[in-house]
Amino acid sequence: MATNWIFDNNLKPFIEVLAMFCGCEIDQDDLDAIYSGVKKTDYEKDVWFEYEYTGSLEFKVAQDVGSSVIFVDVLADEALEAKIAVAIEILQIYRLT
Repeated sequence: MATNWIFDNNLKPFIEVLAMFCGCEIDQDDLDAIYSGVKKTDYEKDVWFEYEYTGSLEFKVAQDVGSSVIFVDVLADEALEAKIAVAIEILQIYRLT
């Protein structure tokens, strides 16, 4: 399991990278569902939004209310989790849009 935080404005690149890693298609409906779901979350209260890419991987997100951070938690196979951990590190340093 890869758990950490990313900048909130990196949520779309994070979602797109996950989809690319597992060979899934992501469309605007998926993005809208995730954006809507994350608005109802609160990391400190342990309220997360969960999403699954067609059996390939599962992830959940929770905003750190009052900051510009979103916590992410990804469950995938070991090789994929290693790639995701690197992507998360990049999304903690750079602001991608």
